[in-house]
Amino acid sequence: MSRVLVVGATGQLGTAVLLQLVASGHSVRAFVRPTSPRSALDGSGADLAFGDLRDVGSLEAACRGIETVVATANVVVPRGPGSFEETEEGGYRNLIEACRGAGVRRVVFMSVPVTPLDAGVETFRIKRLIEGEIQRSGIPSTIFRGSLFMDDWFALMGSSIPLRGAEAHTLRRPFWFSRAFLAMVGHLIERHGLALVPGSGRARHAFIALDDVATFLAGAANLSGTESTVHEIGGPEVLSWDDVVGVFAKVLRRPIRALHTPAGFYRVASALLDPFSAAAANLMAMSRLCAVTDTPYATGGLAQLFGITLTSAEQFLGRKLALPEAD
Repeated sequence: MSRVLVVGATGQLGTAVLLQLVASGHSVRAFVRPTSPRSALDGSGADLAFGDLRDVGSLEAACRGIETVVATANVVVPRGPGSFEETEEGGYRNLIEACRGAGVRRVVFMSVPVTPLDAGVETFRIKRLIEGEIQRSGIPSTIFRGSLFMDDWFALMGSSIPLRGAEAHTLRRPFWFSRAFLAMVGHLIERHGLALVPGSGRARHAFIALDDVATFLAGAANLSGTESTVHEIGGPEVLSWDDVVGVFAKVLRRPIRALHTPAGFYRVASALLDPFSAAAANLMAMSRLCAVTDTPYATGGLAQLFGITLTSAEQFLGRKLALPEAD
């Protein structure tokens, strides 16, 4: 088993990856901001390396003796101040240099789908730049481009169910926009039988459970034959947004009515928010992208290679519904 550094270890996906790596016998180091909540890592068995992607020295120290770096850090829902260019693009450039200097043998990176709208969405634009930096670095890499995470996007449809049982859920970070959104509409589906649907509801995605994504990332840390590859990953079925509304109705055993938000609304909202909050504007731009583009990935063969039984939308919601309600 290799010695692995997890970058983004206090995030929802990073935490899940770290716990899976530890459970499988890896020696794991977590790269952690000193100010980030890290209770989910207590007792995990991982070593902690404190630092920041903008601090080259802390990255160099964290990478010493490391064979594999698994990187999930992003600023989609930020904990504090920072910019996409400085914190994510510049930060990953620093990380790649630290990996090269420390002789890291593999980088595993969580990216996003390729779409015609990438250039207009900061998260997607910068992920493309980071992919290029990694591929030009000369370090063997495994890059995953994931379809939409059920844990996040099902919650944004107006449900608290996907938040249940999650360690460090992304949408519950102390970011004013996501907090305000959840406070206003986070229980629409359960309490009022209404689901917020982006666009016409016909865009189709291979929605994937975050725990399945974590299993792909953790598996790539030690699976031969996955070096210098790019994989598109999704769940076991391709569903439209309206199909997802039907899955909620089936699991909850009650009618759910879709409230369609025109894709143009997200464009206008993004433009209006941009002068005040780049992160909030980015979330609106991402919503528009997910309303008008498709990510219909077929992942069955890759899942078999990694030994993963993919979770369906109905299984995901059923399991979450059986858990206690989130606070």
